[in-house]
Amino acid sequence: MSMPTPSSPPPSPSHENEGARPDASAEYAAGALSDVTLAQERAGLRAGLTPAWYGPAAAVALVGPSVVRAWSDGRGGVATVIALLVSVFGLGVVVVLARAARRGAGVLVARSWTRRLRRSRVVLPAVFAAGAIAGLVCWAAGVSQSVAQIGVFGVWGLGVWGACLVRNASIRRALRELA
Repeated sequence: MSMPTPSSPPPSPSHENEGARPDASAEYAAGALSDVTLAQERAGLRAGLTPAWYGPAAAVALVGPSVVRAWSDGRGGVATVIALLVSVFGLGVVVVLARAARRGAGVLVARSWTRRLRRSRVVLPAVFAAGAIAGLVCWAAGVSQSVAQIGVFGVWGLGVWGACLVRNASIRRALRELA
């Protein structure tokens, strides 16, 4: 017994749409392009999210060297060298934290320095101003220079943390709107 053979070959993919509306493929392409654009927008937003640990870690990295410097005041010698090393280490930690925060989002989008500064054009001056006000309050209260420095860097660290929380909330709201 032999197998029946089809009388005609199956239609090729290019011939399947011949009977369909001519604008159907254009609609499909427009929909696909819209999906790609939406995915790119979501990826850009996700790249701006900072991990929850970033704010507290940045605050500690900013305050830590000030505390060590306050400890080393008046001790001289090795304490001064330790304070200098901790300050350089703290700066390195801030750089590493920023890189880790970008990678933690799972999406890397390269942004220029001008675009980053433009994004933080309100937050950055506000955080600096809050630190300066804290320093003036400490100075007016007559506290030592070391305590004033810890206060200023503490306010800056909390400001960075708060800015991260606000920016993350804004990004999550935008992601929900895109969903």
